[in-house]
Amino acid sequence: MNASMMQQPLLISSLLTHAERHHGDREIVSRRVEGDIHRQTYRDMGRRARVYYEANHTVDAVMRQFERLFVDAARRRVTARAA
Repeated sequence: MNASMMQQPLLISSLLTHAERHHGDREIVSRRVEGDIHRQTYRDMGRRARVYYEANHTVDAVMRQFERLFVDAARRRVTARAA
């Protein structure tokens, strides 16, 4: 028997989704290292997190594509020299 108290894993993304959905207009107040106070809502934080996630994954995809092209070009160069 595999007993579990939770139906799904406890992930930060799940917590943020819950906070957006149920407390979207609630304000988060924090102090930055520079000393100024930063304010945003859970909805704003979720939006910014999604933008960062998409940008980060886009950069990863582009880097993988460049890596494939570079490796392929290097293989062709080695093959051409060997011939």
